[in-house]
Amino acid sequence: MINNAMVIDGLEINSWSRPVIEEVRSGGVDVVHATVGVWEDLAGAMTRIGGFRHLVRHNSDIIRIVTTVDEMHQAVADDVLGIVLGFQNSSMLGDDPEMAYIFADVGIRVVQVTYNIANHLGSSCWEPHDGGLTRAGHRMVAALNDAGVLVDISHVGNKTGRDAAEVSSHPIAVTHGNPLWFCDSGRNKPDDVLDAVAARGGVIGCTLYPLFMGGADVTRAEYCGMLARLAEQVGPEHVAIGSDAVLGWDPDALGWMRSGRWDRPAHPNEIPVFPPWPQWFDGPKDFPSMAEGLDQVGFSPEERDGVLGGNWLRLFGTVFK
Repeated sequence: MINNAMVIDGLEINSWSRPVIEEVRSGGVDVVHATVGVWEDLAGAMTRIGGFRHLVRHNSDIIRIVTTVDEMHQAVADDVLGIVLGFQNSSMLGDDPEMAYIFADVGIRVVQVTYNIANHLGSSCWEPHDGGLTRAGHRMVAALNDAGVLVDISHVGNKTGRDAAEVSSHPIAVTHGNPLWFCDSGRNKPDDVLDAVAARGGVIGCTLYPLFMGGADVTRAEYCGMLARLAEQVGPEHVAIGSDAVLGWDPDALGWMRSGRWDRPAHPNEIPVFPPWPQWFDGPKDFPSMAEGLDQVGFSPEERDGVLGGNWLRLFGTVFK
């Protein structure tokens, strides 16, 4: 069972509304890293941030944006959901490192180096060739560090991700991804990337998105057993959850999420739909089920609380200004 420890989901990409907020809260979740930008340019990203601020303003009794660990604790004390704003891409920053500071000023606390295609900072996990972090990428990582923004390598190519871990002056994260040895997908991370993130104090937020955990038939025991094996590999203090929940979207929204405008389906029948989730974890409302699974595979209460949120909290405290 979840006790009084803070529960943090390392990544949700919901279409937010009051019913979605209430569903997330029903699972005992206290803080969520919420995506507010993927394919947007500067103007589009600011519009997304403005839209989220509007949502928060009109639902302030149950949700607020948080930018520091102290603000997270205050949100818990006030019984509202704390939201850490983040981007799953860096395209909205352009080629100007100053944008790292500007977006930090308006509440962004997490930036992923690339999404599903390469950009001027580095390669994505789906590229046939990963050239590593570019010169612009090195400069942008330094700016994100200085601005107190967490560097995320979830969708990032393995060489680019290793480079980011090595050059970052602060720990970095995989906010939503799994070990490659658990599920053979280009979106998951090989041992050298997992080890590089952990060795520098970072956190691996393991995802429950079905395509990257082996499908809806994966059992709770199998998934939690993966978490236990990963904890043995990198240390339990570096393991967390990033569910990659997708609440509130229309079924045909997945195509835009994956590809934006660059790879549209040729025919409406080819538009992808969201895959079914496992019955034991159908979204953040099922975090109590996750807690039970962690207990059953042998995590101590302290380790379980770390996986459910404490490890994110420590990382946020290290990185956020």
